[in-house]
Amino acid sequence: MLALGACVTTPVPGYKHTYKQTPKHTYQKSSRQKKAVIRYVRPHDTLYSIGNMFDVDYKLIAKRNHIPYPYNVYVGQRLYINRTAPKTDDPTAVKIRRLAFTKKSTSKKHARKQVKKKVTTHKKVAHHKKKAHSYSGKLRWPIKPVVTSKFGRRGSRMHDGIDIGAKEGTPIHAAAGGEVVYSDSRLSGYGKLIIIRHGKNLFTAYGHNQRNLVKKGAKVKAGDVIARVGHTGRATGPHLHFEVRQGSTPVNPIAYLPRR
Repeated sequence: MLALGACVTTPVPGYKHTYKQTPKHTYQKSSRQKKAVIRYVRPHDTLYSIGNMFDVDYKLIAKRNHIPYPYNVYVGQRLYINRTAPKTDDPTAVKIRRLAFTKKSTSKKHARKQVKKKVTTHKKVAHHKKKAHSYSGKLRWPIKPVVTSKFGRRGSRMHDGIDIGAKEGTPIHAAAGGEVVYSDSRLSGYGKLIIIRHGKNLFTAYGHNQRNLVKKGAKVKAGDVIARVGHTGRATGPHLHFEVRQGSTPVNPIAYLPRR
């Protein structure tokens, strides 16, 4: 789901109020113009260790990045340290949250088991010392890796995946085995989109497709052809928009893919 500073004048003997004479709004303006300090979560990071690194309370970092209790973080996740993470119109996150909700059992017996399991887990492990979660195996590149746009801020907007350039019609392969939980074109901006669940709450998304070749509910293996590269939705040319998400949280796909 950062540092503060302002220019001040060195005090001259006999002038005790040098700092107080600096207008309040000058400091505030300088603070707003400070560049955002961002940390991408690495293996073995914890929210607590990141807080110590930047001398910021880990709970404040969690609040700034909209991370709920028990404050789980994931490898490749983008964290804002000195300011609140910008809110973005993220239809993929909304869709994944809905998908996750529909998978949950509504039976009272199952609910009791889940509560009991959570209580036991919280007793064994301090939440602020949990290590960053990551997928147990490497994903594979869905197409030949020619990255044209990286994960992170792009102008005034956040780019929650990577763009991989390719010719129109190039086969797109599943990055890992799993179940297709979405195959449609109803999410704004993504054009024809496929979302695959890979277990342990890991999802991959493939956007701007020319054609989707698998339907919702299909079981796929790593390497299966699932779509063709296109430029449907908000796209200026043919490419694959590829996302990796832990639940609804976008993480840097490069952290999960083999080195090029």
